[in-house]
Amino acid sequence: MKLALFGGSFDPPHLGHLAFAQFALRALAPDRFVWLPAGRPWQKPDQVMAPGEHRVAMIEALIRGEPRFTVDDRELHRRGPSFTADTLREFRRENPGAELMFLIGQDQYERLSTWYQVETVVDLATLVVVPRAGEPVVTPPGLPAHRLQVLGLPDTPVSSTAVRSLAAQGRDICPMVGAEVASYIASHHLYEKK
Repeated sequence: MKLALFGGSFDPPHLGHLAFAQFALRALAPDRFVWLPAGRPWQKPDQVMAPGEHRVAMIEALIRGEPRFTVDDRELHRRGPSFTADTLREFRRENPGAELMFLIGQDQYERLSTWYQVETVVDLATLVVVPRAGEPVVTPPGLPAHRLQVLGLPDTPVSSTAVRSLAAQGRDICPMVGAEVASYIASHHLYEKK
């Protein structure tokens, strides 16, 4: 059994996330592909995010129609900061013998050596890294030996930051998030200027 775990803030999830997930489905052929919205990111304690239930609902709207995608909201129910090492330990306990693949962007990979219990992270999961367009993936100094798979996919220049900015200005975000997520954001007044 092969589990692909895709973590992130997903604040909001956008078509770039979806393109990456669909590409990973084809390239990795996992038995399950799990979207893991982050709880309270310990490295960004001051980051204000949309409430977890909204981020889950937006992911569900984005991935509707792909039965191999699931959403796991366990990190949203943790008290205190959210650590990937804890999440991977739980998945290992629940799925003994499964191959865990943890999908991250190159920016996260470059900072991985600073993560909490990084030795546990790299011991429990193969790292699947998506490089930035045109840049080679270079293993950061100080990172323990690990299994690495680079997943190059076509550049999708969409970011959650840009979506939030446009939504705050009342601009059309449909081309970036799709109609269902855009409608959800509008109906719940997410990202509007206070």
